[in-house]
Amino acid sequence: MTVRFRPYANEADYTALRQIIIEKFPDPGRRFYPSLGDLDYNRSFGGDIFLEKLIICENQDGTIIGAIWPGHYRILYCVTDPKFVDLEDEIVDWAEKKYSGPVLQDRPGTGHEVYIWGYPEDLIRTKILQNRGYIQHTWYMYSGVMDLASDIPEPRFPKGFTVRYIQFNDLPQKVMIMSRSAGLTEPNMAIYHRLMNSPIYQQELDLVVVDETKQVAGFANIWLDIPNNIALIEPFGTAEKHRKKGLATNLLYESMKRLKNRGISKLYINHGGLWTLDPEPDDAMRVYNKVGFQELGKMFVWCKPVHSIDCDSDSEVKE
Repeated sequence: MTVRFRPYANEADYTALRQIIIEKFPDPGRRFYPSLGDLDYNRSFGGDIFLEKLIICENQDGTIIGAIWPGHYRILYCVTDPKFVDLEDEIVDWAEKKYSGPVLQDRPGTGHEVYIWGYPEDLIRTKILQNRGYIQHTWYMYSGVMDLASDIPEPRFPKGFTVRYIQFNDLPQKVMIMSRSAGLTEPNMAIYHRLMNSPIYQQELDLVVVDETKQVAGFANIWLDIPNNIALIEPFGTAEKHRKKGLATNLLYESMKRLKNRGISKLYINHGGLWTLDPEPDDAMRVYNKVGFQELGKMFVWCKPVHSIDCDSDSEVKE
């Protein structure tokens, strides 16, 4: 075996993983989830549990070459240094023994399976997974990109609504709105304070739309990857009672304008919770399409029946 696996140890591991992500993004075939912003966001929400599940992958001389960890429904995320992608077969082989578990409810059968995220455009991982007997599930996450060199319309918020960066008194309101729209993981104040202490968090890029009474109606967290001159929005949304007013569209335009003025080249956005390849877009996708995001790729869940049931007793713990 040429790859060693160990638990996350300290902040030096996190720094090394961040550097791998930075080096991954210049390659158009591998600049997919997670970005630096995604990593910080997931660490903020998962806290110690996220770090406890984070497995560091090393080569024989102790060089960190990547990491693997289970997310919701024990679906595996795998990040590999571009120089060592040929070792992903060995990483997946190890993961199959550790993270197999009962078949998810929408799948027929009563055996055990292992699940991992992968983009079809990532030809190296796709070939490895296919050769190992994985099949592509219909569950996926959309990734879109906006070239900020293009013309961006001026934001035009409805009367009474303005946009600014977040202030201390906004935090409880934002957390409450997010908890009603965050899907599988609901935030609280402790989570949000962790988010604000993330390595690349900038308060001036934590934007909120407020109404005339200064109540938060929408939000967008923007994360910068300075070495690659790109940005990500995560999370992004509006309060339920303020939807269908154009707030989301104009908040995206406002975010793009601010980033373009900083000289940032591209803006990325992800959208999860997409369980089928329904050609009819949901509300979020309609907004992304409207403002000009181009599809970068779909990150699918790949699944494989396994005979071993030597599964991790903690594999069902959600982030």
